[in-house]
Amino acid sequence: MVNINATPCGRRGRNTDVKLDTLEIGKDAVVASVASDDQALRQHILDMGLTPGTEVTMMKYAPMGDPLEIRLRGYELTLRKDDAARIELVGIHDTDTSPRVNAAIGTTEHPALGEGTYSPRAAKTAVPEGAPLHFALAGNQNCGKTTLFNQLTGSNQHVGNFPGVTVDRKDGTVRNHPEASVTDLPGIYSLSPYTGEEIVSRQFILDEHPDAIIDIIDATNIERNLYLTLQLMELDCPMVIALNMMDEVTSNGGAVDVNLLESLLGVPVVPISAARNEGIGELVDHALHVARFRERPGRLDFCAPDGPDGGALHRCIHGIANLIEDHAVTARIPVRFAATKLVEGDELVTEALHLDRNELDAIEHIITQMEDEAGTDRLSALADMRFSFIGDVCGRCVVKPHESREHVRSVKIDRILTGRYTAIPAFLAIMGLVFWLTFGVIGAALQGLLEDGIAAIIASADAGLKAFGTNDVVRSLAVDGVLTGVGSVLTFLPIIVVLFLFLSILEDSGYMARVAFVMDKVLRRFGLSGRSFVPMLVGFGCTVPAIMSTRTLPSEHDRKMTVMLTPFMSCSAKLPVYGLLCGAFFPQATVPAMVSLYLIGIAVGCIAALVLNRTAFKGDPVPFIMEL
Repeated sequence: MVNINATPCGRRGRNTDVKLDTLEIGKDAVVASVASDDQALRQHILDMGLTPGTEVTMMKYAPMGDPLEIRLRGYELTLRKDDAARIELVGIHDTDTSPRVNAAIGTTEHPALGEGTYSPRAAKTAVPEGAPLHFALAGNQNCGKTTLFNQLTGSNQHVGNFPGVTVDRKDGTVRNHPEASVTDLPGIYSLSPYTGEEIVSRQFILDEHPDAIIDIIDATNIERNLYLTLQLMELDCPMVIALNMMDEVTSNGGAVDVNLLESLLGVPVVPISAARNEGIGELVDHALHVARFRERPGRLDFCAPDGPDGGALHRCIHGIANLIEDHAVTARIPVRFAATKLVEGDELVTEALHLDRNELDAIEHIITQMEDEAGTDRLSALADMRFSFIGDVCGRCVVKPHESREHVRSVKIDRILTGRYTAIPAFLAIMGLVFWLTFGVIGAALQGLLEDGIAAIIASADAGLKAFGTNDVVRSLAVDGVLTGVGSVLTFLPIIVVLFLFLSILEDSGYMARVAFVMDKVLRRFGLSGRSFVPMLVGFGCTVPAIMSTRTLPSEHDRKMTVMLTPFMSCSAKLPVYGLLCGAFFPQATVPAMVSLYLIGIAVGCIAALVLNRTAFKGDPVPFIMEL
């Protein structure tokens, strides 16, 4: 395994005393270095765009003081103060309101199929017409990937799991193309093995070998989204880029020179609007074309041989690529991808290549020499290389749009939903409304209708069995046992469906991320992150949908702990039992006794969480790094 002797700072010889966790709200600063004892966490922070030299703006702190929200590279990111304390800053100043210098581009028509200015590398033989084709749909979170998947497949889809993990897998057949299927990969930010989603996404591409990748990009924030695109291109698989939300870009005064973007990246780029079903047909045509003719990206190298580091990283990657080429071909891993992952110290790739000790030592020597020549550590060098290339591309192709009305409205709403004094009352009001509609209005009404229907079916079955002269024991077994038992379980279905509907609306609106931001500090004391709060809260309504909703938690640690703690929350099914017991044993104080049972359940759950956090789930809390 390659040893990562990375320095704690992104830039050597640069010392500051100001850390990100102390930056005042409304102030800008430039990242000087990123340090972390956990190299995987540090790499994840760098992959999110927090690289040395990046300007950040402090937006706000959570109502309880932790975590915090910053703005960088055109998007908002949250992280805990403990992690922010490892990021050193320089150049602190008031928020910079000067407009960005945009590219001077003209308006050009998007080329028709086969007329693009890109230069993909086509295979010698094409896939026969009508032969089965399989696509992988990849992209960042919140870029419209699910919407595009629904537009591509319609109702021709099914949901399952990736093998060995609880990460959802959605597969479907492309409309009007029965020979073409597509798999919706989890939303990820990079191909580094930090989260389960990132691991299964890249393993799917490396092991399943899809015929092509459809990479969806949020056109309103191209700079952030292209980071994943460059890593997907290194996989050397046929690929097409779907430039989503172009309608928002143009409506807010922005523009993208699609032809130039294609020529710089070497892959076809198709502007679309998944929400409006615009450009989907052209995207499908390009995807089928690159898949059938095996047109791989025309560009895999993004490091300049004469860059600011004097070409040190360029020589490093190419030297490692030459050294491991035979191993990469044997392991069926793209050479360029394998070389960059070895620079990162990726253990999964290192094991797959089966390198001997001499080769590992030679690779480490090459990387160490690069660090000395470039004056930076390996992880920062790679992140700088990618973001520098992206910055150059965006500077030539993109006219950044003005702040959209939607974003302005979102910021105003966030002042209430995540405000210091309004976040908790707003949360209680919203969840109270959801519970009231679920258990008191919509869900209760549907449950009543279903109960009446089941009762009618049971009565009809009972009458029918009597008419046939069925034995009383058999009739009782069928009616009182099977039908009544199954019917009592089915009566919970309307509540579960309605509750999941409301939770899906809150999730799609981004409110769940705000709740996690607000409640993270409290739950961290029990070894959980803020994302676990909503499933546990749902447990007060019904434990079944609460446990099912833990599938959305990104960490296996959080999922398992939340599943084990949720039953301690008193759900509505326990209410009749509580009422019966309290009425029998505490007739003079029934209500206080019932309230105490709820509180005792919460207290026991907290104690169980503390015990589990120190035994079965011992370890530091899962880092809380999330895009808002």
